[in-house]
Amino acid sequence: MAPGRHGGGHGHGNGHDRDDRSSILQIDPDAVPLLRTAFVDALSRVDEQLVLAEQELRLTAWAKDPVSQDAVALFNERSADTTASALDSLRAYRDQLTVAVANLDKTAEQYSAVDQDGQSGVNKNGDGG
Repeated sequence: MAPGRHGGGHGHGNGHDRDDRSSILQIDPDAVPLLRTAFVDALSRVDEQLVLAEQELRLTAWAKDPVSQDAVALFNERSADTTASALDSLRAYRDQLTVAVANLDKTAEQYSAVDQDGQSGVNKNGDGG
């Protein structure tokens, strides 16, 4: 069997089997609330910047000359009007933070369920007080 691969025929020849746990991030259960707080704080700050950017980022031409018109069009395109704009990048970052918070919530729920199952097992055996 190749290093980093597990048997069972689950792979598709690309070396990224679903049952390969070596790439999964392990998080200390005590760190989850702190990580979640940090990501929620970052998410809040990004939301504030998005509100400001959406309200104030686009420019209008200062003059009616073609150079001013072209400069404003180019600035607005790069800052807000295309999928490669700064504003779109900020939205994508926000989406990633949202996913991170949701994943940390799921992780906390899973750790809590494991702890409850562990406590049930201890109590059933009479060892838990």
